[in-house]
Amino acid sequence: MKVRAGLCLATLIAVFSCSFARAAPADPPASATIGGACDVAFVVTSTLHDVSGSGRCLPFEAVLVRDAMGRTVIPVVEVDVPVAGMDTRNKSRDEQMRDMFRSDRFPRIHGAARDVDVERLRKEMGKGREGKAPLDLLLRIGEVERKIRATAGNLMESGDRVTFDLEFPVSLREFGLKAPSVLGIIRVGDKVSVKAAFTLTVSGRP
Repeated sequence: MKVRAGLCLATLIAVFSCSFARAAPADPPASATIGGACDVAFVVTSTLHDVSGSGRCLPFEAVLVRDAMGRTVIPVVEVDVPVAGMDTRNKSRDEQMRDMFRSDRFPRIHGAARDVDVERLRKEMGKGREGKAPLDLLLRIGEVERKIRATAGNLMESGDRVTFDLEFPVSLREFGLKAPSVLGIIRVGDKVSVKAAFTLTVSGRP
């Protein structure tokens, strides 16, 4: 009887152990935190001469994780650029620019990228100084949000510090913006060339 009871007890322990093993949740994926900043430069053509300007995004954070396939990815990263901080070194022109963006109602330009495959970007940008990698962004200006294709390049890594550039064109018309003019003679072109220089600091490793 003692032997039979012992066998029953051992069987019950084995069954419960297997059940708990199946029910136990998987360990959460390891992650790292990214702190970021960027400086933005833009150039727009006009009937008189090209106009250049600059701005700076607000500090932002993102998380770096390994997905179910083992890839190192950034699930989502969002960046905001205050319109009030955009500067063309001409007060009158800056006022027209802010009126065009309706900065009183929409004070920030918002960009986002999702499911960023970090290893792919690193591999493609790492092909020498001319290494480039495409990156899809969601850009929101005012009430309009559009998907645009950007190009990432000029990757440099040193310890936990990463820098790279992101370039993309913007059509004012596609975002419902009317390019300003001066006295109806000097007109600003529709296309704006944007280049953002990013600096990232990574804390921990996924």
